[in-house]
Amino acid sequence: MEHVIASLTEQLPFLSPQLRRAADTLLENPGAIAVNSMRVMAGTAEVSPPTMLRLAQRLGFPSYEAFRDIFKDQVAGKGYGARAGDLNKATRREGVAGLVRDTADAVATGMARFHNPAFAFDVDRAAAIIAAAPRTFVIASGASFGQAVSFHYVCRMALPVIELASAPGLRAIDCLTSLQTSDAVLAIATSPYARSTIEAAEYARVQGARITAVTDSRSSPLGRIAEAAVILDTEGPHYFPSMIRMAATLEVLSATIAVKRGPDAVAAISSYERGIRDSHYYWEDSE
Repeated sequence: MEHVIASLTEQLPFLSPQLRRAADTLLENPGAIAVNSMRVMAGTAEVSPPTMLRLAQRLGFPSYEAFRDIFKDQVAGKGYGARAGDLNKATRREGVAGLVRDTADAVATGMARFHNPAFAFDVDRAAAIIAAAPRTFVIASGASFGQAVSFHYVCRMALPVIELASAPGLRAIDCLTSLQTSDAVLAIATSPYARSTIEAAEYARVQGARITAVTDSRSSPLGRIAEAAVILDTEGPHYFPSMIRMAATLEVLSATIAVKRGPDAVAAISSYERGIRDSHYYWEDSE
């Protein structure tokens, strides 16, 4: 990233007014390039999106995405402490309102992937594998585990045979000892990837189970071994990878699984709901 910034700084005196405005915006906040789309950055610079593309090409990149990837790799490679430092600097400069705005922009950029037909295709494939399997084990660690717990809670209403690979004192891989070749696994991990999740997914693959994944790259340890991988973007101004888009991805996946199971899912969800209502699970105002 540093060499790109240096090159851009050197070329400033030779740029047209529009390119200069775009370059000034990028130099003022390089980290924003990683988490915002070309359109958002163009709006910040008050130039047209094609101007941002021309600037990237001026620097030798074939596309704006190739240019943006340089900054995304830099952000992804930073540790939590370094990212927290960047977060503090940006917030001192732009205030909490700027932090809120940047977070919203990053979420919107990541959610734009949902409109891509390839994303829907991946969700469809993963849901079909999970819905058809006799059992599906969900594997996740760390912050992703919290997401997995929520997904499992909701998904088991429609798919009672889904299991969360977790138990006190046991690793995820220990919970897969009864795995059959007809079973499926949903592994969830984004960079930096939890070793326990990757090792459990690898074990499941060796046992012949069908692997599905929610991850952040097709070249990730999960993306490389999954039969169906749903790819999401976790970039944002926070010092920790964004979980917002993961929650949305898992919500879409659980809904698609229910659709795949059709009347069986409707019956299972209705039965589950009757059970929890009959047990007075929900609060009711006596008045």
